[in-house]
Amino acid sequence: MQSKVINISVINTEQQQYQIKQQLMNVIGVHNVAIDSDKGEILIDFETPASLNNLEKEIYDLGYQIL
Repeated sequence: MQSKVINISVINTEQQQYQIKQQLMNVIGVHNVAIDSDKGEILIDFETPASLNNLEKEIYDLGYQIL
């Protein structure tokens, strides 16, 4: 299992946090998602078939900029 941190543009509301978490948890292979809205960080625990590129694309498709 891998753990990665993805830095994104600022998350302003709990609704945005919920939306990101739900989207990522629906990806096969994702086991845990933790969001630090103050730092703009998303910590993801995942394994194959999920990949860092796929997860970043999911976040980008929600309208967030990957830093």
